Amino acid sequence: MSSLHRLLEDIDVPEASRYTARSRGKHTQQGPPKTKTNTPRRDSVFKPPRLVDLNQASAAEWADLPGIGPVLSRRIVKFRDALGGFASLNQLHHVYGLDSAVIERVKPSLKLEAHSHRGICLDTVTFRSLVRHPLFDADQTRKVLRAWGRGTTLDAFWTRVSVTDAERQAWMPYLRVCPAVGGQDGMELER
Repeated sequence: MSSLHRLLEDIDVPEASRYTARSRGKHTQQGPPKTKTNTPRRDSVFKPPRLVDLNQASAAEWADLPGIGPVLSRRIVKFRDALGGFASLNQLHHVYGLDSAVIERVKPSLKLEAHSHRGICLDTVTFRSLVRHPLFDADQTRKVLRAWGRGTTLDAFWTRVSVTDAERQAWMPYLRVCPAVGGQDGMELER
């Protein structure tokens, strides 16, 4: 054993550290010390933010946003469908259970195309269809239908209807006059 110690003393330490003792006295070479490579980790790779379209996103796309899980995402889509599409980012505040802090956190990830919501054609709307819209209750629906008449312009309608400024701002993107579509029966369709 003393001859082994003398042998190790003659060998340089860096060279000796490349060898390890294994069971039964066999020696194996470890190789050069391993160095860390500069390969990026998966989670550290920069991904450009993907914008979610308010009026096109599926419930699964909504659920991927921070603070919005599967329950809230389904509520958002259900509300959007009943609304006919969002006309403003601020309408997200009307979704039951969606916190204002969450809305502020996800706003940079959202986009809204102008006029991507469905309008309500005043010439063909019925009480039943308008009262189902989230922005209108029974009294508001009656106000709208009483103020509107065939051939009335939107300016005349807004003068006749007695609504608050908040109601007017909420309704303006949705209420519109639809041009007649070349049908033989004179039926006008919503856009």
